[in-house]
Amino acid sequence: MRLCFVIQRYGLEVAGGSELHCRWLAGRLARRHQVEVATTCALDYLEWRDHYAPGNDRVEGIPVTRYPVTRPRSERRFALVSDLVFHEEHSLADEREWVVENGPFSPELVRSLPKRRDVDLFVFYSYRYYQTFFGLPPVASRAVLVPTAEEDPAIELPVFARLFRAPRGILYLTPEERALVQGVSGNAAVPDVVVGSGINVAPGWEEVDVKARFGVPSRYLLYAGRIDRNKGADRLFSYYQRLHAEWPEAPPLVLVGKPALEIPVHPKIRHLGFVSEAEKFALLEAWAMGRPVLVNSACRVLEGQCVRSGGGLFYRGYSEFTAALRLLAGDARLRSALGAAGKAYVSREYDWDVVEDRTSGFLASIAPVTEEAR
Repeated sequence: MRLCFVIQRYGLEVAGGSELHCRWLAGRLARRHQVEVATTCALDYLEWRDHYAPGNDRVEGIPVTRYPVTRPRSERRFALVSDLVFHEEHSLADEREWVVENGPFSPELVRSLPKRRDVDLFVFYSYRYYQTFFGLPPVASRAVLVPTAEEDPAIELPVFARLFRAPRGILYLTPEERALVQGVSGNAAVPDVVVGSGINVAPGWEEVDVKARFGVPSRYLLYAGRIDRNKGADRLFSYYQRLHAEWPEAPPLVLVGKPALEIPVHPKIRHLGFVSEAEKFALLEAWAMGRPVLVNSACRVLEGQCVRSGGGLFYRGYSEFTAALRLLAGDARLRSALGAAGKAYVSREYDWDVVEDRTSGFLASIAPVTEEAR
């Protein structure tokens, strides 16, 4: 099959989120199919300013076509329209304007897609961005959506319901994501599959001396990912500072990732910034490395993963947070059992061979029949 992944930004410098999932999945499917990527020239996700040169590129051997972002995102305009659509009476036109302001605004990318008659399936990441919202409908009969949907105000906007019902098929990452999207859009009739996400363990992680490299003690809590309110980082900071005041011996909180909000100045909160993949796995990549997790059950996906795997604990509110953390810190056997269960779950459900087979089989089952196939 000829597959074209369509995503807001794409490159080795993009270290997490839907973009990393896209790059990893594209790389795996390229072993069986003819794969390319259509994206913007942006690297930064806040303003979407052009970083890469427009035109043809190649990332890890996969052809990439980059299109310019015509207008960077204005924080002021985006804040104003966000306040309107999330807090006031408004129209569908206002919601479409929210998508435009959210960006990355690249009309040239959107216009290029219907011209590609040589593509069997377009794989669009993620539902809330300009290139998916405006690019998917014109090629809906050849479109596969990877929503990467989360429980946040955007998913409730009525303007997205039609988008969720439009594609030829949908790839979900978790059962909770499927239930969330179907609940807001009534799109159960659209063919879909839960594919999960493979994990690439970086080579050389065993050689990284975490204590020498970062000056952290042998026991610590790790938060890895975008440090953002949408990820609950502000609540984590509040809980940890309160916990430390009650329990001064609490393990330090170590943060890895790009901050989108201010990190508190605190003697036991350490921000390491951006680290290499090997360093990240040496610090801790949770279940892939046999370590237990503690997650916020306000996110149904995280709670569901813990329940299915038996690989961690989850909390609602501060009292459960501190009780669970003290329990994990004080019980080595429990930590070992939870970590082993999580690792077994990853091997069973998130091995890349499993994800690749699941995805490739689904795409083959929904691909349009071409003249060549006839």
